[in-house]
Amino acid sequence: MNVNQASEADAKTRFFILSAVRLASLALIAVGMAIIAGKIDIPKPAGIAFAIFGLLELLLLPRFLIRKWKSPTE
Repeated sequence: MNVNQASEADAKTRFFILSAVRLASLALIAVGMAIIAGKIDIPKPAGIAFAIFGLLELLLLPRFLIRKWKSPTE
């Protein structure tokens, strides 16, 4: 495997991870909203916590990962 293939494989892996993080965040928000709406029999404060944590995860985690993976400038 040469350098181009390795960097392309890294890019595909990072894209998959970012997509999975975003999807998991949306799922967490959806579960939180379902709890808040009373569709799932769990106390509403837990649903609020799920929704807030999912929103924070959706907004902050991808940016953190992108910043961590960014190539150092030379």
